[in-house]
Amino acid sequence: MTKAHFFGALLSLLFGVQSFAQSQGLQLVVKGASQYPTTLAYDILDADGNRIVAGFAPLNDANTPVWVPVDLPQTFGVVIYEDANGNEELDMGIFGQPTELYGFSNGAWKFLGRPEHEELLLQKKSAVMRLELQLKSVMDY
Repeated sequence: MTKAHFFGALLSLLFGVQSFAQSQGLQLVVKGASQYPTTLAYDILDADGNRIVAGFAPLNDANTPVWVPVDLPQTFGVVIYEDANGNEELDMGIFGQPTELYGFSNGAWKFLGRPEHEELLLQKKSAVMRLELQLKSVMDY
C-alpha cells in the first residue's frame, strides 16, 4: 500500500467514525441564557425518569446546537440548566429555589417547582432529533 492509499484509507476511516458518531443523538438549541458563551448542563431521561446520559457542553450562542451523542429510547425527556459559574451543579438559594436558569423538554414548566415527569416526555421520531429549549428563571410563569 502506498502512502497516498494509506492516508486516504485513514481519512475515510476517521470521517466514517465521525459520521457514525453523529448518526444518533440530540441537537439541543437553547435560548434564554443569561450570557453567551456559557456552559449548558443536560440530563437525558427515559420514560421512567432514569438517567440515560448527563453532561456539560459549551453553549456558544442561541442558534448553534449542542450535540449530545445518545441512543435515545422511544420515549425520553430532557432537563437542562445554565451552569453560569462553571461549578458543575445547579446552584440553589436559601429556600431551595434554583438561582441559575433551567428548562425542560416539551415546554414543560411549573411555577416554583419541577413539572411532572410525564409532562416533559417526547417521542423519538428519528435517530437524530433537534430540540429547541428555553432556559427560564424560577420566577417565570
